[in-house]
Amino acid sequence: MTDEGWFAADVGSDFEESVRIDREDDGRDHRLESIDTYHVTEESAEFISDFFSRLLGRSEDMRSGANYWLYGYYGSGKSHLLSVLRGLLDSEWLRQRDDVWERLPDGRSLETLESTWSSIHEEYEVIPVSVNLLKHQGQKKLSFSEIVLRSAHTSERLTGAEGGLSSQLDVAFFEDWYRTTDAWADRTANTHTALRGTVDSPEKYNWEDVQQYNALADAVLPTLFEQETGTADGLDDLMPSDLDPQAMVERLEQLRSDREAELGRPVKLVLLLDEVSLFIGTDFDRLTELQTLAESVDETGDGDIQLVATAQAKIEDVQPQFAARGADFSIVKDRFPHRFGLPSRHVGEISTQRLLKKSEAGREDTERVLDRTSNEPETLLVYSGIEQNTEPPLDNIDRERLIEFYPFLPYQPPLFLEILSNLRQEAHDPAKSIFSGTARAILALVHGLLQEWLEAGDETHVISLVDFYDLIEPELDDITPQDVGVIEEIEEQHEAGELEEIDVAVAKAVLLLQHIPDTIPMSERNLAVAVLSDLDGPTQFQMENRVEDSLQRLRKFIRPTHDETGPKYAFTHPEEREIIEAAERNLDNPDWQSIIEAVDGYLWDDIVRDLSLPTSAEYGETGEQYPVRYGFSIDGIELDTTVDAADALDVEVAVRGISPAATDVDHDGDPLEWTIGQDGLDDLRDSLIEWWSLRDAVGDHTLPQSVERDLSDRAARVQSKLVGALDSGAFDVKDRGDQIGGMGSGVEEYLDVTYPDDFHPVMLQVGDEHLQELQGLSAQDPLPAWARQIDVATEDPETHGGSIQNNVRAFTGRQLKQRGGNLAMATILDGIVKKKPIYEDARPALCAIIWGLCRKGDFLPVDETGDSLELDAVIDLNKLTTTRLKIAGSGGVRGILREGGFIDSTETIPDGIVRLQSANDTLAGRLGSLVEDVKLVAESDIQTRAVRTLLESFVGALEAEQQSAIDRREAVKSRDTDWAAVVEATNDAQGWYDDAEEVWNLRLPALTRIDAQLTLAQQSYDWLTEECDTASQTLRGSIDGYEGEWWTHDGWDRFNDAQTTAPALDDAIGTAWDSFREETGVDAFVDELQAHPWIQPLSEFESNVRPAFESEYITPLRRAASWYADVSNAVSTVTGGTTNAEADDFIRATNALLDNDPLAVVAGSDIGDLRATFEELQTLVGEQSPADVTAIGVLPSDRESLDSELERLVEHHDLSVERTETGVIIR
Repeated sequence: MTDEGWFAADVGSDFEESVRIDREDDGRDHRLESIDTYHVTEESAEFISDFFSRLLGRSEDMRSGANYWLYGYYGSGKSHLLSVLRGLLDSEWLRQRDDVWERLPDGRSLETLESTWSSIHEEYEVIPVSVNLLKHQGQKKLSFSEIVLRSAHTSERLTGAEGGLSSQLDVAFFEDWYRTTDAWADRTANTHTALRGTVDSPEKYNWEDVQQYNALADAVLPTLFEQETGTADGLDDLMPSDLDPQAMVERLEQLRSDREAELGRPVKLVLLLDEVSLFIGTDFDRLTELQTLAESVDETGDGDIQLVATAQAKIEDVQPQFAARGADFSIVKDRFPHRFGLPSRHVGEISTQRLLKKSEAGREDTERVLDRTSNEPETLLVYSGIEQNTEPPLDNIDRERLIEFYPFLPYQPPLFLEILSNLRQEAHDPAKSIFSGTARAILALVHGLLQEWLEAGDETHVISLVDFYDLIEPELDDITPQDVGVIEEIEEQHEAGELEEIDVAVAKAVLLLQHIPDTIPMSERNLAVAVLSDLDGPTQFQMENRVEDSLQRLRKFIRPTHDETGPKYAFTHPEEREIIEAAERNLDNPDWQSIIEAVDGYLWDDIVRDLSLPTSAEYGETGEQYPVRYGFSIDGIELDTTVDAADALDVEVAVRGISPAATDVDHDGDPLEWTIGQDGLDDLRDSLIEWWSLRDAVGDHTLPQSVERDLSDRAARVQSKLVGALDSGAFDVKDRGDQIGGMGSGVEEYLDVTYPDDFHPVMLQVGDEHLQELQGLSAQDPLPAWARQIDVATEDPETHGGSIQNNVRAFTGRQLKQRGGNLAMATILDGIVKKKPIYEDARPALCAIIWGLCRKGDFLPVDETGDSLELDAVIDLNKLTTTRLKIAGSGGVRGILREGGFIDSTETIPDGIVRLQSANDTLAGRLGSLVEDVKLVAESDIQTRAVRTLLESFVGALEAEQQSAIDRREAVKSRDTDWAAVVEATNDAQGWYDDAEEVWNLRLPALTRIDAQLTLAQQSYDWLTEECDTASQTLRGSIDGYEGEWWTHDGWDRFNDAQTTAPALDDAIGTAWDSFREETGVDAFVDELQAHPWIQPLSEFESNVRPAFESEYITPLRRAASWYADVSNAVSTVTGGTTNAEADDFIRATNALLDNDPLAVVAGSDIGDLRATFEELQTLVGEQSPADVTAIGVLPSDRESLDSELERLVEHHDLSVERTETGVIIR
């Protein structure tokens, strides 16, 4: 039987789950309770001793700073230790109590430490300020400075204010100022006055309400400030605008020094900051602020302010990701030079001292139980393979320690701590984990487990990991809900009788151990240790076997991970369980077709790689090796997997004997049959089924890692066994098995059976780069070696023949005859491949062979319109759809083309035909261009019917020649023509065109001169004579009567003779023009006009020349001068020769004559009247130039504008009037 009498502590009493440094509830101060229950360990004593010495100023390294970093796993007693310090360092609180040190359970054995502690309070007044940062964990807006200062302000000991200042910073700074005024004593009454008119019952509120509630402070403080200062301005200035760590520490130092002055003795201020790392969390700015805070404590506090910060990790482990953001942990560590850790064994010591310490009777009962049980815990309950041990160790149990810890095992408190710590790190936000800070501490868990053990009353039952799991299951459900859900499902199946009780225990142990893989390896032995609890139960060996059986039953829920690192087992997820169930169903119903298809899709590529199949083989009698590529089938099922090679021979491999359901399979053709060996065949088939069952269950979805690894292992086994079976297999091709000694000879036998004589492996290798080698080869150039190997022909009769060439010639010719005699290369190639599928991958080689047949003269390349193409078009792989073939004509074409100059001895017939066709095409184009030129001149530049008729006859001749060239081109395209006649006509036509073009270019100026003379003779100029008209009529008649081809050199000579008449038209025109000039004196008259200042272009005049005056005197004379210049130049050009004039000169002269009517029409008068007008103008203007005259006009037409000018002059000048014979001059 078990009872509480076994233990020295009151196990049944309420137990504080955790100690908080700031805890004060029900008006009770918990500091004495913290001191009463604290166990001073070696580590905590070392920390306290160093801290006391530094506080007293007796440390050997006083210059190293005043900041402490106290770290340890949560539940290791950090907060409890800080709560003890808070009590031991409060001088005023201690003066009210005499026995505080004695109440410390280990106090009497720490005499040196007690002496140092007493000296501190003799020399200094110590004021602790404690801050539980967990209370502010989620308050992102609050900084370290604000939180610390709030706690400091509420300390009555530090501020000297009764009850302390407000925790609201703005109110606290106001209070600090308000205390210096006479109104401070009446602050409550003043509050009531300030609230009148704002609240209904102001007397209900006192100053403590103002300190607590912001809304009241906002209403009261401005009024109180204005009452004292006369203005509300300046209230905000009482509080520093930027309360950074430096300003905060300066404020603390101010409060400390003020208190020191008030008390008249030195004051030490101790800042106790609990759970700093949790408060920092993932906030990089808070880490930076802590660094600045510690630096300010050193610099500003100067030893009078000391700081202790607790954390759950070393400084560099607070948040490792901060390093990526530039955090220099060496600087932070420098700010906290005094770092003390509370190790995991610290938890064990505390557990034994506070809970598990035995009474005399309890120790005897424990020894009795351990002596009588059938199993020894020292052997049964130790873990093996430990990598990171705890203290006490996991792999060794000391009997004396076991007695102290019983019913716990000595290593369990630190083990529990390790598990919880790792669980906390795996939480989504470790800073907010349920296992953080004030969460259930190890002592509370030990207490809870101990109470349950006492209630169960089984003294041979030791606490196990399963008991630990049951106690913390609610917290586990928060962190790993999916795994806990799996355990709940296992429990349901246990309740339904489908699983056993040990299965539930094993699952719980797996869940906990998977979180500490670096501490305890999850072997079957260690799982047995984790679930063992009955010292009179099964042995370790028996339990290990039970665990193995349990894991087999749980395989749907728990799977081996096969990881080299990490936990050996892990929980399956719902998706994994569905896969496992589907795989088990597949095991019972194997589908061999599906199995073979899966092998094809997932394994065959790796299998054939392991088989090291030959990559080349000797072909026929060539004695040369050529690449091969493989296609496969297994028991009649074609595989998609192939072994490819460039330009390779195809080898079809038929694997036989894998499927037990396969019978004799009929194959298309004669594949290389590969029958697998019989040794181990059943094992191979079992492995295939096992692999396929899982492969089929998962499909192509993303796999859970554990399933992926299991699938990979099964695949590796299948691959290894199948490769072995194939390596020991036998080969056969068309009953030649006795001739095959291995895969290499099997491939050669297959090639010998499969590939015909009219094929060569080089055909597969021919590509565009090979075809480019054929381009531009002459009759004397040798063919490349590869071309000779595949029977490419040339003009040389020795290259005419060969099975490949004959086959291609026959297939090509048959298609052309059957389908109209004209087909695209692509269509011809498709037809050849359809007849001979073995040529499928040899199309470039087929192009080369057809190229040779065209060169030989069997076929001719043409385009889609039938125009001949150059021979190399056949080997242009980019033009196979537009390049077409025709059957070539008779055999005498070469000589005709060569005699006509269209090929030389090194060129092919297609080359000559292309040139002949191109020559006629080019000639037709040139003739067409000349037709357009002649038509343009006739329509745009020629004005007389006689000359236009000459050009139209030339156009007719050109168009006839153009049509002849087109007809010859079409005849060449058709290949059904008189080649000699076409060649001769082509050459003759080119000579005719050259003569005609030359005559046209030479004689066009003469033709336009004739046109200009005839045009002039038709004008109505009064100076033209009857002789001009007679000469014009005679010339027209001569031209109209000429019927020869003037566009030939001989024809032009005859035409020139015909158009030479008497009198000559140019002579008649020149005589008439000279007579007109002499009779009228027009030359001198025009010279006078051009020299006179008033006969200027219109743009030269200003507004002083009035419109009517200009129209009557200046315009007619100006036009006369312009008319004479135009007509005189035109007559000079027309009557001149063609030596120094171009056709454009005569055309411009013709246009000038057409644009100028007779002088009387242009100027409105003849020469005589124009002279009179000029003389009158000279009389009017005298010696005055246009610039000398303000205004000139004629009446009455210009009266209005002249009157306006006179009025302007009268206003500004004294005028005189001078009469003249023709008018007046006003000066």
